[in-house]
Amino acid sequence: MPGYSLNTKGERVCDEIIVRALKSYRSRLEFVNAGGYYKLSRYLYRDYGYRVNHKKVYRLCKENKLLLPKRKKVSKVRDKRICKNHIISKPNELWELDLKYGYIHGEERFYFMLIIIDVFSRYVVNYHIGLNCTGKDLVLALNIAIENHKADANQLVIRSDNGTQMTSKVFIENMGSYDDGEVIHELIPLATPNKNAHVESFNSILEIEFLQVRYFTDYGQAYEETVGFIHNYNTERIHGSLKWNTPSEARETYLSGGDLGIKEVRL
Repeated sequence: MPGYSLNTKGERVCDEIIVRALKSYRSRLEFVNAGGYYKLSRYLYRDYGYRVNHKKVYRLCKENKLLLPKRKKVSKVRDKRICKNHIISKPNELWELDLKYGYIHGEERFYFMLIIIDVFSRYVVNYHIGLNCTGKDLVLALNIAIENHKADANQLVIRSDNGTQMTSKVFIENMGSYDDGEVIHELIPLATPNKNAHVESFNSILEIEFLQVRYFTDYGQAYEETVGFIHNYNTERIHGSLKWNTPSEARETYLSGGDLGIKEVRL
């Protein structure tokens, strides 16, 4: 009924009475900067028993200048370093990382594989496998990789996409916490997977040669076989770009001062 609403007893309540109640709410300190029209409709029902649709409350508030001012969206600005061009001529100069999903058929759920790969040698320096993956998991995997491979924090660059783990506060803070210096973390521009080409290439290998040809009954099997595949990739799978050596062979040769004639990587 135009100009009226009903209360819980089915009685008419004119709009002027409803407006007075709305003005009463807005005059209270707790409603000066809070309490939108939807919430006010619930207060009207709770306190007065008025059954007023939230759309009508919006109209009445708008007509009587009782709406809250629209809040400006404040974007979180972080110190993001966009990736730049590099010439990579040895291991431990640039590592790429990315997240990959696998499917556990027997349990009908997904699991996560976080991969950290050395660009020059194509060697997977570390990984995280789990039913979830957080920024803390990424920090742990990266820190272990840096410690185990004795990477120089002053010379190492980490490159990733803009995923939630890679832009999390815990990960960004971790980048500046190394004793040997700050590890540079670069983010690729949006929709440019070619800037993260080497880890994307590994993920393609993982998908075609591993995930598409396996059936996992449970997470335990998925974890064990994924670990085995990554190990075989590092130690058994040869690459034409590595002069038909495995990532492990290429990495060990260059770290010991040798040279296989592998081309510099420009990206």
